[in-house]
Amino acid sequence: MLSAPPVPGLRPGDAIPHRAWLLGEGNPNDLNAFLYEHGWSWVIDADGGLHAASPCTRVYLGYQPDNPNVDTWIIALSGTARQDGWRAGFNRHTPVEIVLAALQALVEHPGR
Repeated sequence: MLSAPPVPGLRPGDAIPHRAWLLGEGNPNDLNAFLYEHGWSWVIDADGGLHAASPCTRVYLGYQPDNPNVDTWIIALSGTARQDGWRAGFNRHTPVEIVLAALQALVEHPGR
C-alpha cells in the first residue's frame, strides 16, 4: 500500500493550497530594462533574433524565437585560460522570468 507523505501544517481532510507556477514564455521585452540598466550592448538581426553582450563581453545572451533548429534562449559565459566556460539553453516555453533570473545571478555574483 502506498501512502503520501504528510503535508506540513495540514490536518487530514484539509484542502491543499493551490500554487500558481510560471507557465508560458512571457514577454521577451521584459529583458530590455535589465540590459539597458547593466550596460549591455545588443543588436537585432535580420531574422528578429537578439544578440547581447555584457559590458565585459564575456557573457552572451541570444534570443532566436523563430529558429526551430536552436534553443530559443542561450546564455553563455566565455572561459578563461584556467577554467572552461559554459552554455545554457532554454526552449521557447521557458518563462522569460527564468532567463532574467539567470542573468541577474551572473551580475550579482561576478567573481564566482
